[in-house]
Amino acid sequence: MRLFLANAFLFFISLACEAQSFKVDTIFFSGKSEKFINIVILPDGYQESELAKFKTDAEAFVNVFFTVQPFDRYSNYFNVFIVNVPSNESGADHPGTATDVTEPAHEVQSVDNYFGSTFDYFDIHRLLVPLEEGKIFSVLANNVPLYDQAIILANTPYYGGSGGTFATASLHSQSIEVTIHELGHSFAGLSDEYYAGDFYAGENVNMTKETDPEKVRWKNWIGTNEVGIYQHCCSGNSAQWYRPHQSCKMRMLGAPFCSVCQQAIVERIHRLVSPVNHYYPESLDLVIENETIDFNVNLIKPQPNTLHSIWELNGEITGVTGEEFSLNASELPPGLNFLAVYVEDTSELIRIDGHDQIHLSSVVWSIDNNKLSTDKVQASAYDISIKLYPNPISDVLNITIESDLPKGRKFTIELYDITGKKLKHFSATNNDNTSINLDEFASGTYGVNVYDGKLKVGSKKIIIK
Repeated sequence: MRLFLANAFLFFISLACEAQSFKVDTIFFSGKSEKFINIVILPDGYQESELAKFKTDAEAFVNVFFTVQPFDRYSNYFNVFIVNVPSNESGADHPGTATDVTEPAHEVQSVDNYFGSTFDYFDIHRLLVPLEEGKIFSVLANNVPLYDQAIILANTPYYGGSGGTFATASLHSQSIEVTIHELGHSFAGLSDEYYAGDFYAGENVNMTKETDPEKVRWKNWIGTNEVGIYQHCCSGNSAQWYRPHQSCKMRMLGAPFCSVCQQAIVERIHRLVSPVNHYYPESLDLVIENETIDFNVNLIKPQPNTLHSIWELNGEITGVTGEEFSLNASELPPGLNFLAVYVEDTSELIRIDGHDQIHLSSVVWSIDNNKLSTDKVQASAYDISIKLYPNPISDVLNITIESDLPKGRKFTIELYDITGKKLKHFSATNNDNTSINLDEFASGTYGVNVYDGKLKVGSKKIIIK
């Protein structure tokens, strides 16, 4: 089941005229909306007197949702809210126009519901779709603007649902299973593992035309947990397409997500939420002298915890792997230093090549020992001012060095990354401006050292956008 295409005109018109606030209830809470995945459940076809029932229906979904792997392991990453939007009438439209069943499969009716949920979309009886997509966007924007995924619960007992931008389901006895299946589409972008039709066929994490086990998208899972390369069907266009499993939730209700789909869901979670909830010190730019500083990170841990942390100082692994690290100024060389903590999810649910490079979360502190990164430093009996601008930069870095040395004196400039690896060196002239193009380097934090001969006279941090 899939969702219809968004109607942009309807979306903008609705935003203009439907800016309305409704009561929001919290069903499940892990932390601040800014840092967690926010699921919002909206009712359609629930009258004002039925909103208490809607809350019960939503709670029933949440209770089951967090028992389904991998959502059970990552429940600490989610918040769930409901927005109490009343409809004028109960139920969902059923025009009786489907061509895939003998209509009327159930009572034909036209219902004045808020989001326009209707059966028979695309002439498919079970395709239950909320037509008023613009109203959905408006309600979300005005009530839970930091939402990540919306679910529509239609107050009808008949089987149906859809996926896409919003997951939609009815209150059929298999409603919760339908909703979780549709979240596979809406949340993780998964394809159906039954053949839904030529319109929905396309290369995806769990759908392919590739049959070579060494090249297929899920090659790392072949032979594990019954993952293979299975033909969708036996004739026509469907015979060209393959799925990874024979009994995945994306193919049949009541089954678990297969390993390939679980991995895709975990990857989606990683993209939305950093496992680093907060860190201390909160300032990432520190100036220290003769003191000890305690560093720590507070992590959002899966259940069981599969996060692994390593600490590096100036690019060297320290051997500390916990959430805390202590550092004394006496351990640091003069100038600019970098302390980094890297957090990786080592879950067995993930078998992606280079996963630690794609989803490695990090916090990097720059630590200026002896205040060498201030605008004025005293070095070898003369004053020197070092200015780097703009900062952050997009491509060209300007360097101005002013000192009481003779005009034309050459200084050496070295650029290095947060691991301490030297990337580039060039010269700058005293009491003059030097421009250097750095567009060859990736976005991130870098260090700059300035030398007068062999004497380091300044250290700065720059950020390349």
